[in-house]
Amino acid sequence: MNPPRSLVDVLKSMIERTYGLPAVIGELAPFIVVDQGYRMFYAEPDLEPEEAGARILVRDMGKPLRAALYCPDALVRHLETFNPLKGLGDVNIEAFAVLVEEIDHILTLASRASERRPISLLELEHHANITKYLAVMHFLGKQTGRRRVAEPLRQWARHHLFERYSGKQGADEARYREAARLACRYLRILEALAPEDRRAEILTFHRRTIPEILRLVQNN
Repeated sequence: MNPPRSLVDVLKSMIERTYGLPAVIGELAPFIVVDQGYRMFYAEPDLEPEEAGARILVRDMGKPLRAALYCPDALVRHLETFNPLKGLGDVNIEAFAVLVEEIDHILTLASRASERRPISLLELEHHANITKYLAVMHFLGKQTGRRRVAEPLRQWARHHLFERYSGKQGADEARYREAARLACRYLRILEALAPEDRRAEILTFHRRTIPEILRLVQNN
């Protein structure tokens, strides 16, 4: 009997299938660092790993592009204790969303790098927001046994994914808010499509730039 797949492997496969991505990265495990690895190689002065939060660590000095996914020990423990593979709820949706976002970041960066296509920080955040929502809908669909998740659960997901902010100021926070705003508008367009048209739209979405996204949401 094959051992059960890890949450990371499940999410990687799901994201690659959703957007039709080639497996540019084979296994994600060698690219993941926890607190000890962060302290050894990436720690910033006067900043403990848990204060940094999950993030993608990128070195763009020469070729090829180098990247790692930092997952704080506390995030790993939380997702092991409240495993989303066993159910999503208030206790784990935010931690789940963080993991999905970072996995989406590293896969999208790898995809763009392999195609030699640039990507902006806003585009990266917007893409991850759509992926987070689709992942939550996928998991909730399995959890409830329904192909279309009920609207109250959709509202619950949108609240946790797009309406909860830290209240901080600055360029990063402004970018996160704009990415969430664009995601909400784009998802209204996506969910208004007939089910048979959504797959083609998602494949197209993956290749759109932010100017193209802006034109789309402004015209709908």
